[in-house]
Amino acid sequence: MVWIARHGDLLIRNTKEIPSNLKPANTITIAEGEKTGHKHQLCGNVTVYKQELGSLYFKVKTSAELVHQEHKTIRIPEGMYRVEQEREFNPFENVRRVVLD
Repeated sequence: MVWIARHGDLLIRNTKEIPSNLKPANTITIAEGEKTGHKHQLCGNVTVYKQELGSLYFKVKTSAELVHQEHKTIRIPEGMYRVEQEREFNPFENVRRVVLD
């Protein structure tokens, strides 16, 4: 079953596996607001896996919640997930950039 959620500038979708080369990160924060300092944080029995450059993954062992000071809390069921940062394209400058929360 496909599970997808949007949380501010983040897209979260379930995945069948987490890349085997990733190591657990010692954090529950999956993104920080560059302007406000607010954070997207996971609460529950969760392990976060970060690549140096690229995607972020997490595994929920029972259930968890994703919280942020400016967004509604999302309940996330048991499973493995990939987080993608929203991007925008400016055709006039021919530039892609990450959307900042």
